[in-house]
Amino acid sequence: MPSADRRSETVSPAGVTRTALRVLNSFVLLAIAAACGGTAAPDSPVAVRPAVAQQEGWSAELEQTTARPLPPVGYGTLTQDNITIGIESGTLLIKLVPLDEWVIRLTAPDTYRRLNGFKVSRGEEILQRARRSGERGWPRVFLVSFFTRNYEENYEPNDVQIRNQSFIYRPLAIIPITPEFTRERLRQQETQMALFVYTEDVDLDLPLTAVYQNAEGPQWVGIRTRLDRELATVLARAAP
Repeated sequence: MPSADRRSETVSPAGVTRTALRVLNSFVLLAIAAACGGTAAPDSPVAVRPAVAQQEGWSAELEQTTARPLPPVGYGTLTQDNITIGIESGTLLIKLVPLDEWVIRLTAPDTYRRLNGFKVSRGEEILQRARRSGERGWPRVFLVSFFTRNYEENYEPNDVQIRNQSFIYRPLAIIPITPEFTRERLRQQETQMALFVYTEDVDLDLPLTAVYQNAEGPQWVGIRTRLDRELATVLARAAP
């Protein structure tokens, strides 16, 4: 009797089975990929790769100025708020996020890609502005945002200072991110952002305080302690 197996192949008029057609198509696709220099996508997920600066002034090597190991990308778990210095001045809320590569690599992958993208996209401009001020290497860059719940509020970008031990540093350059940053005026529930470029002499390993006019943010030491713990965890997690 003929087999009742329903998985038996159906044959086309040309005598070619469906399985043979699938195999043939696979060989064709592989040949096209090889001709284009492509490779097959891996079946398993891979770690997030850092954003690459295409024709920009930034690269990870520019920031390798300390003995601290640069953590791999894709293993961090911190949020942006975990690495943010906040200042409250009246109804004005100011947030500073250091964009040092070793710091932002300790954040979750999506957060890292976004923060890294800010400096990569403006890398050439950051370097040019820093060199005009006499900097030789990659400067210290912060993502700074201004926000208010008031009806309207003015702000003074150049008043955002960094006190590093006994030294006070003003920004060497301010590179707007939001279109109306230079208006220096906030509407209610509005946020304006810019990249603040400081001298590379600002040292995140030393006591650091963010200052705006008469207001100060919390001590950096608390955030540094959190970063040190996360760095140890990331290095252990990434180890073979």
